[in-house]
Amino acid sequence: MTYLLPHRFKKIGTVIAPIGFALWIFMQLGMVTRALNFFIEETSSNHFAFHIVNVCVAILSFFSFLVGIYFVTFSKEKIEDEMVQRTRLDSFQFAAIIQILFIIVGFFLMMILEEPGQGGLMLFFISMIFLFWLSFICRFNYILHIKIIRSNQS
Repeated sequence: MTYLLPHRFKKIGTVIAPIGFALWIFMQLGMVTRALNFFIEETSSNHFAFHIVNVCVAILSFFSFLVGIYFVTFSKEKIEDEMVQRTRLDSFQFAAIIQILFIIVGFFLMMILEEPGQGGLMLFFISMIFLFWLSFICRFNYILHIKIIRSNQS
């Protein structure tokens, strides 16, 4: 693949993605607002500023997570050969199948149970993105690093 980043981006991505994800979780749990309240007392005049800070943290954390995942996913391995490219393609196909199954089961459950509302639907779509990339990264690294290492030791 000619669109792959140099290998050093994989290390950068492994730092950026978890930080972005943790920051997003902290924002969802209200810890950013609590930290702001610790340093600055919330009043009716600065309530809008607190909201803007929360939105900025949410956007920054979510996109830093996605950029980190992009770096991890689309970085070359130290040795990039045909086997690695084949494993990458197989892992993308595996992740696509997992995502399609998640979509079908998710919408089926939404039909049976009840309407999840706007927040629940948004969480479903974010989970769908997260599941795709997580399943790709886990399978790719498992096949490439663990399964092949075991077969070489035998």
